[in-house]
Amino acid sequence: MTSNQRVAVVTGSSTGNGYETSLTLARNGFLTYATMRNLNKGENVKSLVEKEKLPLKIVQLNVTDDISVNNAIQSITAESNRIDVLVNNAGYTVVGAFEDLSMEEIKTLHETNLFGVISEISPINNKNI
Repeated sequence: MTSNQRVAVVTGSSTGNGYETSLTLARNGFLTYATMRNLNKGENVKSLVEKEKLPLKIVQLNVTDDISVNNAIQSITAESNRIDVLVNNAGYTVVGAFEDLSMEEIKTLHETNLFGVISEISPINNKNI
């Protein structure tokens, strides 16, 4: 990493928008931390990183687990000293009528899509990055 290289963190990078955003940032010179809940889903990212020699690292981060979030942010900031861009992409959708969903499905959805975003910002703000 060069001292003026921008640092980006993208959640939910194993597929979809997070995957594409991580690759785009890395291809444009950002040191990119592609985070994902399940590291086994990162094989496609790993192969492109090796093939294209991209400045991208894969980090385990589960937005619904405060310990996981804190560990990931601490690891990233210890290595890069800062975070310039945070893309809160992790999330999912449930298809169907709201009244047909169980309370557990609704809680899990909110844990990921709402509280997950808040939990990622908190450790970054506490470090004054």
